[in-house]
Amino acid sequence: VSMSSPSDAESSPRPLPGPQVPRREDAEPGEEKVCAVCGDRATGYHFHVMTCEGCKGFFRRSINKGVHFTCPFSRSCPITKAKRRQCQACRLQKCLDVGMRKDMIMSPEALRQRRALRGQRRLAQEQPGGLTADQQELIAILIAAHQRTFDSSFSQFTHYWPAVRLCVPSPQPQSPPEPGAPAAWPPSPQTDCLDEDVLPDVFSMLPHFADLSTFMIQQVINFAKEIPAFRSA
Repeated sequence: VSMSSPSDAESSPRPLPGPQVPRREDAEPGEEKVCAVCGDRATGYHFHVMTCEGCKGFFRRSINKGVHFTCPFSRSCPITKAKRRQCQACRLQKCLDVGMRKDMIMSPEALRQRRALRGQRRLAQEQPGGLTADQQELIAILIAAHQRTFDSSFSQFTHYWPAVRLCVPSPQPQSPPEPGAPAAWPPSPQTDCLDEDVLPDVFSMLPHFADLSTFMIQQVINFAKEIPAFRSA
């Protein structure tokens, strides 16, 4: 992590008491970053200087409001984490002395716009991406083609019902046998069956499935013809 601060001659026209910030060009890996103003734990570079969140907010508010602070003492109050709120004048002067820049402060309106933009970007990353205009147009074409070629009532399939293929028993009315005749009661039901030579073809479902498959393939082809990409291929 790179840590840098202005030299003593450039940063402070007069020495201020308080914790001294390391002046090394590079901080050791894993070393805790220190606020150049009060010595608290720093969160990063704010207005060109490594500072904590408290000093960052104080510097921004002081410059935006344009308040003129007056030190009630000798203008040499120590600025530490525990005493930084005791004298706002010396704290602001310390911010300027360590190199915090007024020109890097955004106006309240610009700050709100930037925060709103960050919020929109965060929401855009969390939410799935929307459909493009081309994708929406393609979906509309597919829906229209489906509605023109698909019969939701399946009425056309009634032409492809399989024929009756079972022998249906049909009982015939018979009168009881006369006395003395051999008993054959109750009568055995009569069956209406086709000829034995025809039964194998009648019971086969292959012709029915073939006709039905042909019809469904034709419907798929009709659907594809409604799509411009298939017509131009």
